[in-house]
Amino acid sequence: MQAYLEAKRTVDDRALNRRVLEQFETALTARDGPISVVELGAGVGTMLVRLAAWDCLPERVTYRLVDRDEGSITRARELVSAGLEDAGYTVRWRDDRDTESATLVATRESTGANSRERDEPPGLLEHTDSVPATATATTTTTTLTVTFTVADAFEIEAQADAVVAAAFLDLVDLSAALESIETLLEPDGVLYAPITFDGGTGFVPTDPLDRDIERWYHHHMDEIRDGGSSRAGRDLLTTLRRRDWETVAAGGSDWVVRPACENSTGGDETGSPTTHYPASEQLVLEHVLHTIDDALADIPTTTLPFSSAEQQQWLDQRRTALESGVLEFVAHNLDVLARRKAVVRRL
Repeated sequence: MQAYLEAKRTVDDRALNRRVLEQFETALTARDGPISVVELGAGVGTMLVRLAAWDCLPERVTYRLVDRDEGSITRARELVSAGLEDAGYTVRWRDDRDTESATLVATRESTGANSRERDEPPGLLEHTDSVPATATATTTTTTLTVTFTVADAFEIEAQADAVVAAAFLDLVDLSAALESIETLLEPDGVLYAPITFDGGTGFVPTDPLDRDIERWYHHHMDEIRDGGSSRAGRDLLTTLRRRDWETVAAGGSDWVVRPACENSTGGDETGSPTTHYPASEQLVLEHVLHTIDDALADIPTTTLPFSSAEQQQWLDQRRTALESGVLEFVAHNLDVLARRKAVVRRL
């Protein structure tokens, strides 16, 4: 699982809705003093590294990564430390990083305007790098204090200005999750829930069996899997409204995984361009196919509108296309930023 979480980083980089992310950055910087962030289902820590590398965080942030999988948190300690160093931070550990209470402190000084570089620059978040000739350059120190917690996301005790739940709320009971998040958030705190799955799974090249495969795969999410929904994105918007949250911003964040051509002149004797999947994204597609196969295996074959042989043929064709570098995949997601309204108590 950790390998998949690392491999999908570049897919998420492309998919994240820049407008919603910009609003999240604005919400954080608008709050006074040090900011406290809790990330639920934090996995291997790629979201924190992304926010830091893309300069989306205020100058003083306490960031707590929470995941119930010990292996993911162990890997997060390694990846977050290395990722922050790559982003220009000086990293030190208050304790042995393998201990349960290990705390990472990362600092970075920047002079004048923002001069970051990004692997995937989100256009709406770009800031001017130039400083007027009459201006005096100033040095700003950004400090991130990071803790790592192995725990059930809904059993921790904390108070936070923001809760991050990336690719998470489509895996859990939504109402119970929001009830727990409400206990974590300070008044007017925000929930940032990017890459929330919302009911679309498709492949190219197409296959006559695709529609039935998708329908029963989503049925597994809705009726068999423990928690989550195939329509979690729109369900989140509805549930937030019902619980009297303010939806600050929402937008699409579709996954698109496809091979890239190495050249346009033909890479083999047939004259066809040589293709490859960017970074480790072939692993993402392998994981998706494996997940679909496992889900369908949980459904009685007498219920399915296709035979086991037809299902296996569909899977074999998809894997052949993947190995040949021609398989493409699209999944529909939503990014949502919502604010917990302050409760006014009447005397």
